[in-house]
Amino acid sequence: MLGVGESAPGPAADALRGNTSHPIYLRTLCFIRDGDRVLLLRRRHPPNQGLYNPPGGKIEPHEDPLDACLREVHEETGLRLAGAALRAVVTVMTKTTGAQWLLFVFVADRPSGSADPIATDEGNLMWVPLAEIPTLPVVSDIPLMLPYLFTQREGTVMGKIHCDNDEADSMLDYEFRTR
Repeated sequence: MLGVGESAPGPAADALRGNTSHPIYLRTLCFIRDGDRVLLLRRRHPPNQGLYNPPGGKIEPHEDPLDACLREVHEETGLRLAGAALRAVVTVMTKTTGAQWLLFVFVADRPSGSADPIATDEGNLMWVPLAEIPTLPVVSDIPLMLPYLFTQREGTVMGKIHCDNDEADSMLDYEFRTR
């Protein structure tokens, strides 16, 4: 376990190891809503190249999940969010590598008066009606999360996904529950 002020070993402190033999990757996702639409990014690079996913990415050393979310949204879209609400924490466990991905999933409203988001090196951005998301080539966990994210239900959704490997289409099973 890391102490206060310590950073994880390894390249860019991307994976934590603690007392485990498998890497743990900390990531954020942010669903930005504009009425009945959300902003999705069609990724140009692996992982999930060619698939739609909300903006998000790595939690850097000394960054909390909310700060990482706001930074990643700005880097990937040009939007500056005042805040975002944590709606889900999802653990993705990979069978073949033993890797574990801890996803902090946020929801935010599009800032009023903001220009359309810019396209970046990460991919093309598109406002998509919520009802159309399952018809797009999306990362496989996105349609599973949606029913929990945009409800009046209180609390944070806890999710667990088992995958065969690190590819988005290798899901074996999943469970989502509210607290």
